[in-house]
Amino acid sequence: MAWPWRRSRPPIDPGDGAVQRHEVAGTLLSSAALVSRRQVRTVLGQRQPWQAEAWDMYDRVSEIKSGTRWASNACSRARLYVGRVDPDGSSEPAPIDAQDDDEDQELVAQLLAPLGELAGGQDGQSEMLRRMSILLDVPGEMYLVGYDDEQLGRRWVVASPSEIRSGGGGRIHLASQEIPGAQIKLHLDSASVIRIWHPHAQWAARPDSPMQALLDPLRELQGLSGHVMATTDSRLAGAGLLLASQDVVPGAMGQSEGANPAHGGALAQALLEAMATPLKDRDSAASIVPLLLTAPGDIKGKLEHIDFVTQLDKEVLPLRESAIRRVAVGMDMPPEQLLGLGDINHWSAWLVEETGVKLHISPKLGLLCHALNTHFYRPSLRALGVPNPEQYTIWYNTSALERRANSGPEAAQAHERGLLSDISYLRALGYSRDDMPDDVEQERRVLLRIALAHPYLAPPILADLGITVPGLAEAAAAMPRRTATTAPASPAAEPQLSRPGPPAS
Repeated sequence: MAWPWRRSRPPIDPGDGAVQRHEVAGTLLSSAALVSRRQVRTVLGQRQPWQAEAWDMYDRVSEIKSGTRWASNACSRARLYVGRVDPDGSSEPAPIDAQDDDEDQELVAQLLAPLGELAGGQDGQSEMLRRMSILLDVPGEMYLVGYDDEQLGRRWVVASPSEIRSGGGGRIHLASQEIPGAQIKLHLDSASVIRIWHPHAQWAARPDSPMQALLDPLRELQGLSGHVMATTDSRLAGAGLLLASQDVVPGAMGQSEGANPAHGGALAQALLEAMATPLKDRDSAASIVPLLLTAPGDIKGKLEHIDFVTQLDKEVLPLRESAIRRVAVGMDMPPEQLLGLGDINHWSAWLVEETGVKLHISPKLGLLCHALNTHFYRPSLRALGVPNPEQYTIWYNTSALERRANSGPEAAQAHERGLLSDISYLRALGYSRDDMPDDVEQERRVLLRIALAHPYLAPPILADLGITVPGLAEAAAAMPRRTATTAPASPAAEPQLSRPGPPAS
């Protein structure tokens, strides 16, 4: 389905360089304002100096990739839904269900249609949220591009700043996400581009991400890791030299051959071969046995071992652990998820997971939903003629991520007292409307309860349910039936629900 709001009309320019804001297609949409087509080249061409290094660190530092994947996998498990906004904002939007008979079905279809089109439905939206999370954590910005595909119809894809550029004259070149190196040429007359970014605190139009502040700790971490690798690869740093008292001649080593030997000295040749051997063969004994040299005169004790260990070698591992901790604290995730949960018990682990969802995942999903509502969903509702579109919103459900404390007994008690609806009771138990029994199953359960409470009614009930029990009718007829008791003279007092608080004095 194509939305009429995508059709292009030129923006209104009052002449002072400002652009009057209005929701039209053929315009580049941002999280704060609409940008005219004449500004597309400037906006799409902007790159922050730190973003290229941030991507390099993402590809090379395992801790960064692990942390961003934790957040992106968590976001991918959230579910987007269409809800009705709570007027006072005291609760989350109430989901709009197409199976609810009390709703206007035509209105419900209009409300659900735009979300159903986004990224191909719920399966595609999961992958969309995963990639959006990574782009917010690394470059801090992204583009949501909608265009018409000949085979798939209207299609929405998430593009990094590196995957989209201006072609001039309202044209856009989008890198294909299926064929490496291929380009999709679009025009703003038929395509929609939504810019989504995490605003910088000082300059809101510029993107921000945790990577910008983590570049220095990451450079430190890379330097320390490089030193560890160099020490591991170096034969001399590992085993050192073993000096013996005699002329400086390597044991069992010959001179280089040829008219112009690469290394004229036997000592130099021995050193180079000793360093190269463990690099070619990690299992070689040369990696742990020192190189034997002899020297004239007395060597203390006739044998002396010389190593090349530096002061940094003794401190590099604590320094690297400190750098990893700085990275874990600076990322948009609970540090324990990167550092490990070994030192905390299961109750603390549950608290860490709940904090991770509330303080790291939910704000990110809220930012994405705000952008979708402002520049995609509500303009679509206006184009469809839905009245009061501001009453409806795309929102997120993180119940699949939350491992809550056991609220089942409290929910069951509230449901039994009539204080909680069936749907709310299901949500408290971690289920959805799809898990409810249908009308046939519900009727069957009610009849079975009646049969258990009143055995003399069991034969016709079980017969109606298609259950045959030999001799049941005779046994039921022989059982005494309950008789109605005389109503009390005075009306019974209305039962009162117990309320929390101190006992009455």
